[in-house]
Amino acid sequence: MPEIHGRIVVLGASGFVGSHVVARARNAGWDVVALASSDIDLANPGSNQALVAVLQDGDTVVYSAAVVPSKSAADVGKSLLMTQTLVDALAGVEIAQLVVVSSDAVYGSESGVSNEESACVPDTLHGIMNLGREMVCSDVFAPVKTVVRPSAIYGSGDPHNSYGPNRFARQALESGEICIFGGGEAKRDHVTIHNVAEVIFRAIEGRQAGVINVASGQSISFADLAGLVRDAGPAGWRIVVAGSESSPTFRTYDISELNRRFPDLVPTGPAEGVSVMITEMQGSAEA
Repeated sequence: MPEIHGRIVVLGASGFVGSHVVARARNAGWDVVALASSDIDLANPGSNQALVAVLQDGDTVVYSAAVVPSKSAADVGKSLLMTQTLVDALAGVEIAQLVVVSSDAVYGSESGVSNEESACVPDTLHGIMNLGREMVCSDVFAPVKTVVRPSAIYGSGDPHNSYGPNRFARQALESGEICIFGGGEAKRDHVTIHNVAEVIFRAIEGRQAGVINVASGQSISFADLAGLVRDAGPAGWRIVVAGSESSPTFRTYDISELNRRFPDLVPTGPAEGVSVMITEMQGSAEA
């Protein structure tokens, strides 16, 4: 069994990613301090002292707190203010590792193949916000600093309902109809929340530093994705087309670095991931 390195402090612990990291680490026997905004409001600059009172030398800090998705300058500003509050608090603590949960949005949305060496050219406020969080955190001194950039995350319990597997599954469960734009030609790499939490946990367990992209390595069109959702449900679920799809983009990921770091980790493919998600969603609805 790998050695347990002190405590893990998760900021943004009530969020989609944060809550899964908390569960994964606790399941492995780690001492986890789970902090939500209701515990410490990082948007309040004065809260850095409250955070200092919680932190201990040797802690691993997972920073997954942000305004997500960021749709305005105010959202971006709030996320950066939260990040600065964290950085100020960490100035007086000798942590062991800082893990910043970011997003593939920092690479922009143009078609192409991305890897950890790709240029960061965000073209959305969400991407700008995440790159800003990364840059502000670069001021933190820690023996190990890790930036995790997931592609589009999906799974049961996702609160965002963005265009993709989560929305398709919700639509199917509610009405039996899955709505796509135009021909659904655009391709994207979607990664399960379980894979994201696992990579973050392993990055902590192995003190992995640097940038880590988390993706399935399998890009799929939204039309094919909708088909997977339809086929995972009962007879009668169907796909309907609403409006048009403007300038479809085709984004893929080279996951060679992910494979190098974690050779025994096999990312979940779209078909299995969608099936698991729908089963979990149905279970939650029945509970």
